[in-house]
Amino acid sequence: MQLKSLFPSESFYLSKIQYFKTLNPKINIHETAFVTAFFRMGDVALSQDRYAYLWSKSNIEAHAKRYSKAVSSYEPYAHCLRNRFFFDTINKLMIQNRIEVLINFGCGFSMYPYLLDNSLHYIEIDKADVVTHKKEMTTKWEREKKLPTRKISYLEADFNLASQDKLYEQIIALKNGKKSFILLEGVLFFLGKEDTKRLFELFGKLQQPDEYLGSVSFLPQLEKQLVFRKLIDYVESNLEKNELFQYQTVADEFYINLKGYELTDHQHTLSLAAYYDPKRFIPKEEVLNEHMYILKKTSAQ
Repeated sequence: MQLKSLFPSESFYLSKIQYFKTLNPKINIHETAFVTAFFRMGDVALSQDRYAYLWSKSNIEAHAKRYSKAVSSYEPYAHCLRNRFFFDTINKLMIQNRIEVLINFGCGFSMYPYLLDNSLHYIEIDKADVVTHKKEMTTKWEREKKLPTRKISYLEADFNLASQDKLYEQIIALKNGKKSFILLEGVLFFLGKEDTKRLFELFGKLQQPDEYLGSVSFLPQLEKQLVFRKLIDYVESNLEKNELFQYQTVADEFYINLKGYELTDHQHTLSLAAYYDPKRFIPKEEVLNEHMYILKKTSAQ
Protein backbone atom coordinates (compact mmCIF):
# COMPACT_ATOMS: atom_id res chain seq x y z
CA MET A 1 0.00 0.00 0.00
CA GLN A 2 1.60 3.24 -1.12
CA LEU A 3 1.02 5.82 1.60
CA LYS A 4 2.07 9.45 1.64
CA SER A 5 4.84 9.72 4.23
CA LEU A 6 4.71 12.19 7.06
CA PHE A 7 8.47 12.04 7.32
CA PRO A 8 11.00 14.19 5.42
CA SER A 9 13.76 11.58 5.17
CA GLU A 10 14.78 8.04 6.04
CA SER A 11 16.81 9.39 8.93
CA PHE A 12 13.75 10.99 10.48
CA TYR A 13 13.20 8.10 12.87
CA LEU A 14 16.53 8.83 14.52
CA SER A 15 14.74 11.56 16.44
CA LYS A 16 11.49 10.74 18.23
CA ILE A 17 11.22 14.33 19.41
CA GLN A 18 11.32 15.68 15.87
CA TYR A 19 8.72 13.12 14.83
CA PHE A 20 6.17 14.14 17.43
CA LYS A 21 6.79 17.84 16.85
CA THR A 22 6.03 17.48 13.14
CA LEU A 23 3.09 15.06 13.40
CA ASN A 24 0.26 16.38 11.22
CA PRO A 25 -3.34 16.51 12.44
CA LYS A 26 -4.03 13.73 9.96
CA ILE A 27 -2.16 10.48 10.48
CA ASN A 28 -1.07 7.78 8.08
CA ILE A 29 -2.90 4.46 8.11
CA HIS A 30 0.15 2.62 9.42
CA GLU A 31 0.36 5.09 12.34
CA THR A 32 -2.89 3.74 13.76
CA ALA A 33 -0.51 1.14 15.23
CA PHE A 34 0.51 3.77 17.82
CA VAL A 35 -3.13 4.24 18.78
CA THR A 36 -3.66 0.49 19.08
CA ALA A 37 -0.65 0.24 21.39
CA PHE A 38 -2.09 3.04 23.53
CA PHE A 39 -5.39 1.14 23.79
CA ARG A 40 -3.62 -2.03 24.96
CA MET A 41 -2.07 -0.25 27.92
CA GLY A 42 -5.54 0.76 29.15
CA ASP A 43 -6.13 -2.62 30.84
CA VAL A 44 -2.87 -4.54 31.12
CA ALA A 45 -4.47 -7.26 33.24
CA LEU A 46 -6.78 -7.99 30.34
CA SER A 47 -4.52 -7.38 27.33
CA GLN A 48 -1.47 -8.95 29.02
CA ASP A 49 0.66 -6.35 27.23
CA ARG A 50 2.87 -5.00 30.01
CA TYR A 51 5.12 -3.25 27.47
CA ALA A 52 2.56 -1.26 25.47
CA TYR A 53 3.30 1.79 27.61
CA LEU A 54 6.67 2.15 25.91
CA TRP A 55 4.95 3.49 22.78
CA SER A 56 2.82 6.02 24.65
CA LYS A 57 3.31 9.74 23.92
CA SER A 58 1.04 12.72 24.49
CA ASN A 59 0.33 13.18 20.77
CA ILE A 60 -0.71 9.55 20.43
CA GLU A 61 -2.90 9.81 23.51
CA ALA A 62 -4.68 12.76 21.92
CA HIS A 63 -5.30 10.81 18.70
CA ALA A 64 -6.52 7.77 20.66
CA LYS A 65 -8.95 9.78 22.77
CA ARG A 66 -10.28 11.63 19.74
CA TYR A 67 -10.78 8.30 17.93
CA SER A 68 -12.59 6.70 20.90
CA LYS A 69 -14.87 9.70 21.29
CA ALA A 70 -15.72 9.84 17.58
CA VAL A 71 -16.20 6.10 16.97
CA SER A 72 -16.75 4.02 20.10
CA SER A 73 -15.75 4.31 23.74
CA TYR A 74 -15.39 0.51 23.73
CA GLU A 75 -12.50 0.46 21.26
CA PRO A 76 -9.74 0.41 23.92
CA TYR A 77 -11.49 -2.52 25.61
CA ALA A 78 -11.96 -4.33 22.29
CA HIS A 79 -8.25 -4.04 21.45
CA CYS A 80 -7.31 -5.42 24.87
CA LEU A 81 -9.61 -8.39 24.25
CA ARG A 82 -8.10 -9.04 20.82
CA ASN A 83 -4.55 -8.96 22.13
CA ARG A 84 -5.47 -11.31 24.97
CA PHE A 85 -7.15 -13.79 22.62
CA PHE A 86 -4.13 -14.08 20.34
CA PHE A 87 -1.72 -14.07 23.26
CA ASP A 88 -3.56 -17.00 24.87
CA THR A 89 -4.01 -18.86 21.57
CA ILE A 90 -0.38 -18.57 20.45
CA ASN A 91 0.94 -19.28 23.93
CA LYS A 92 -1.13 -22.46 24.17
CA LEU A 93 0.08 -23.71 20.79
CA MET A 94 3.67 -22.91 21.75
CA ILE A 95 3.39 -24.83 25.05
CA GLN A 96 1.95 -27.78 23.12
CA ASN A 97 4.98 -27.60 20.80
CA ARG A 98 2.76 -27.06 17.77
CA ILE A 99 4.47 -23.89 16.57
CA GLU A 100 8.07 -22.68 16.44
CA VAL A 101 7.77 -19.41 14.50
CA LEU A 102 5.35 -16.49 14.81
CA ILE A 103 5.04 -14.58 11.53
CA ASN A 104 3.19 -11.32 12.12
CA PHE A 105 1.93 -9.67 8.91
CA GLY A 106 1.21 -6.00 9.61
CA CYS A 107 2.92 -6.27 13.00
CA GLY A 108 2.58 -2.59 13.83
CA PHE A 109 3.76 -1.98 17.38
CA SER A 110 2.37 -5.18 18.85
CA MET A 111 4.62 -6.69 21.51
CA TYR A 112 3.97 -10.42 21.20
CA PRO A 113 7.69 -11.32 20.95
CA TYR A 114 8.24 -9.84 24.40
CA LEU A 115 5.07 -11.25 25.95
CA LEU A 116 5.64 -14.78 24.69
CA ASP A 117 8.53 -17.16 25.31
CA ASN A 118 11.96 -16.61 23.78
CA SER A 119 11.94 -20.15 22.39
CA LEU A 120 9.92 -18.90 19.42
CA HIS A 121 11.50 -17.22 16.41
CA TYR A 122 9.65 -14.02 15.53
CA ILE A 123 9.27 -12.61 12.03
CA GLU A 124 7.80 -9.09 12.03
CA ILE A 125 6.49 -7.71 8.72
CA ASP A 126 5.14 -4.24 7.95
CA LYS A 127 5.69 -1.03 5.99
CA ALA A 128 9.28 0.23 5.90
CA ASP A 129 8.54 3.19 8.22
CA VAL A 130 7.03 0.90 10.83
CA VAL A 131 9.70 -1.79 10.90
CA THR A 132 12.50 0.79 10.83
CA HIS A 133 11.12 2.55 13.87
CA LYS A 134 10.11 -0.64 15.68
CA LYS A 135 13.51 -2.27 15.21
CA GLU A 136 15.31 0.88 16.32
CA MET A 137 13.23 1.34 19.46
CA THR A 138 13.01 -2.30 20.57
CA THR A 139 16.77 -2.70 20.08
CA LYS A 140 17.28 0.39 22.23
CA TRP A 141 14.89 -0.86 24.92
CA GLU A 142 16.53 -4.29 24.95
CA ARG A 143 19.89 -2.60 25.45
CA GLU A 144 18.43 -0.53 28.31
CA LYS A 145 16.92 -3.70 29.86
CA LYS A 146 13.40 -2.34 29.46
CA LEU A 147 12.66 -5.36 27.26
CA PRO A 148 13.98 -8.93 27.38
CA THR A 149 16.20 -10.08 24.52
CA ARG A 150 14.41 -11.79 21.67
CA LYS A 151 15.27 -13.32 18.31
CA ILE A 152 13.36 -11.13 15.87
CA SER A 153 13.68 -10.84 12.09
CA TYR A 154 12.19 -7.69 10.53
CA LEU A 155 10.96 -7.58 6.93
CA GLU A 156 9.65 -4.63 4.94
CA ALA A 157 6.62 -5.30 2.77
CA ASP A 158 3.89 -3.63 0.74
CA PHE A 159 0.77 -5.80 0.68
CA ASN A 160 -0.55 -3.93 -2.37
CA LEU A 161 2.19 -5.23 -4.65
CA ALA A 162 1.03 -7.49 -7.47
CA SER A 163 3.90 -9.89 -6.76
CA GLN A 164 4.92 -11.10 -3.31
CA ASP A 165 7.66 -13.40 -4.64
CA LYS A 166 10.47 -11.51 -2.88
CA LEU A 167 8.62 -11.60 0.43
CA TYR A 168 7.95 -15.31 -0.03
CA GLU A 169 11.64 -16.06 -0.54
CA GLN A 170 12.63 -13.96 2.48
CA ILE A 171 10.14 -15.68 4.78
CA ILE A 172 10.91 -19.19 3.54
CA ALA A 173 14.59 -18.64 4.25
CA LEU A 174 13.87 -17.41 7.78
CA LYS A 175 11.17 -19.99 8.48
CA ASN A 176 13.57 -22.79 7.52
CA GLY A 177 10.94 -25.52 7.57
CA LYS A 178 9.74 -24.76 11.11
CA LYS A 179 6.10 -24.92 12.19
CA SER A 180 4.51 -21.49 12.02
CA PHE A 181 1.63 -19.39 13.24
CA ILE A 182 0.81 -16.60 10.79
CA LEU A 183 -0.97 -13.64 12.35
CA LEU A 184 -2.92 -11.01 10.38
CA GLU A 185 -4.67 -8.44 12.58
CA GLY A 186 -5.59 -4.85 11.88
CA VAL A 187 -4.79 -5.24 8.18
CA LEU A 188 -7.70 -6.54 6.10
CA PHE A 189 -9.92 -3.53 6.75
CA PHE A 190 -7.46 -1.41 4.73
CA LEU A 191 -6.93 -3.86 1.84
CA GLY A 192 -8.85 -4.62 -1.33
CA LYS A 193 -10.12 -8.05 -2.30
CA GLU A 194 -7.33 -8.72 -4.81
CA ASP A 195 -4.64 -7.82 -2.27
CA THR A 196 -6.36 -10.09 0.25
CA LYS A 197 -6.51 -12.93 -2.24
CA ARG A 198 -2.78 -12.63 -2.96
CA LEU A 199 -1.96 -12.56 0.75
CA PHE A 200 -3.86 -15.73 1.53
CA GLU A 201 -2.35 -17.45 -1.49
CA LEU A 202 1.04 -16.50 -0.04
CA PHE A 203 0.07 -17.97 3.33
CA GLY A 204 -0.93 -21.21 1.62
CA LYS A 205 2.47 -21.48 -0.04
CA LEU A 206 4.37 -20.64 3.13
CA GLN A 207 2.68 -23.18 5.34
CA GLN A 208 2.58 -26.97 5.50
CA PRO A 209 -0.15 -29.16 7.08
CA ASP A 210 -0.68 -28.65 10.82
CA GLU A 211 0.54 -25.05 10.80
CA TYR A 212 -1.76 -22.26 11.96
CA LEU A 213 -3.21 -18.97 10.72
CA GLY A 214 -4.97 -16.25 12.72
CA SER A 215 -6.93 -13.49 10.99
CA VAL A 216 -9.10 -10.53 12.01
CA SER A 217 -11.86 -8.83 10.04
CA PHE A 218 -15.34 -7.30 10.21
CA LEU A 219 -18.49 -9.02 8.96
CA PRO A 220 -20.45 -7.32 6.13
CA GLN A 221 -23.47 -7.07 8.44
CA LEU A 222 -21.60 -4.54 10.56
CA GLU A 223 -21.77 -2.03 7.70
CA LYS A 224 -25.44 -1.46 8.56
CA GLN A 225 -24.63 -0.25 12.07
CA LEU A 226 -24.09 3.38 13.02
CA VAL A 227 -20.83 2.56 14.80
CA PHE A 228 -19.32 1.32 11.53
CA ARG A 229 -20.43 4.49 9.75
CA LYS A 230 -18.71 6.45 12.49
CA LEU A 231 -15.53 4.46 11.83
CA ILE A 232 -15.63 5.19 8.11
CA ASP A 233 -16.34 8.89 8.75
CA TYR A 234 -13.40 9.06 11.14
CA VAL A 235 -11.06 7.30 8.74
CA GLU A 236 -12.04 9.53 5.85
CA SER A 237 -11.67 12.69 7.96
CA ASN A 238 -8.53 11.90 9.93
CA LEU A 239 -6.29 9.54 7.97
CA GLU A 240 -4.06 10.40 5.05
CA LYS A 241 -5.02 8.21 2.12
CA ASN A 242 -4.37 7.91 -1.59
CA GLU A 243 -6.13 6.29 -4.50
CA LEU A 244 -5.23 2.80 -3.25
CA PHE A 245 -7.13 3.19 0.01
CA GLN A 246 -10.25 1.13 0.44
CA TYR A 247 -11.94 -0.65 3.30
CA GLN A 248 -13.43 -4.11 3.24
CA THR A 249 -15.50 -6.47 5.33
CA VAL A 250 -15.17 -10.25 5.08
CA ALA A 251 -17.89 -12.89 5.35
CA ASP A 252 -17.45 -16.01 7.47
CA GLU A 253 -17.63 -18.07 4.28
CA PHE A 254 -14.28 -16.74 3.15
CA TYR A 255 -12.58 -18.52 6.03
CA ILE A 256 -14.84 -21.57 6.03
CA ASN A 257 -14.10 -22.18 2.34
CA LEU A 258 -10.42 -21.21 2.40
CA LYS A 259 -8.57 -23.79 0.31
CA GLY A 260 -6.21 -26.03 2.27
CA TYR A 261 -7.38 -24.82 5.71
CA GLU A 262 -9.98 -25.75 8.29
CA LEU A 263 -11.53 -23.31 10.73
CA THR A 264 -10.71 -24.43 14.28
CA ASP A 265 -11.88 -21.42 16.32
CA HIS A 266 -14.02 -18.35 15.66
CA GLN A 267 -14.48 -15.61 18.24
CA HIS A 268 -15.53 -11.98 18.19
CA THR A 269 -15.35 -8.98 20.49
CA LEU A 270 -18.63 -9.76 22.23
CA SER A 271 -17.89 -13.47 22.73
CA LEU A 272 -14.47 -12.63 24.15
CA ALA A 273 -16.01 -10.07 26.50
CA ALA A 274 -18.42 -12.72 27.75
CA TYR A 275 -15.52 -15.12 28.33
CA TYR A 276 -12.92 -12.82 29.89
CA ASP A 277 -15.24 -10.34 31.61
CA PRO A 278 -18.67 -12.02 32.03
CA LYS A 279 -20.01 -9.51 34.58
CA ARG A 280 -19.56 -6.53 32.30
CA PHE A 281 -22.50 -5.34 30.21
CA ILE A 282 -21.56 -4.49 26.62
CA PRO A 283 -24.16 -2.74 24.40
CA LYS A 284 -23.60 -4.51 21.11
CA GLU A 285 -24.86 -1.60 19.03
CA GLU A 286 -21.95 0.52 20.30
CA VAL A 287 -19.21 -2.02 19.60
CA LEU A 288 -17.15 -2.46 16.45
CA ASN A 289 -17.54 -6.20 16.69
CA GLU A 290 -14.32 -7.62 15.25
CA HIS A 291 -14.19 -11.29 14.32
CA MET A 292 -11.13 -13.45 14.96
CA TYR A 293 -10.50 -16.71 13.12
CA ILE A 294 -8.02 -19.49 13.83
CA LEU A 295 -7.34 -21.83 10.91
CA LYS A 296 -5.24 -24.96 10.63
CA LYS A 297 -3.49 -25.97 7.41
CA THR A 298 -4.77 -29.34 6.24
CA SER A 299 -3.10 -29.90 2.88
CA ALA A 300 0.03 -28.86 1.01
CA GLN A 301 -0.37 -26.31 -1.76
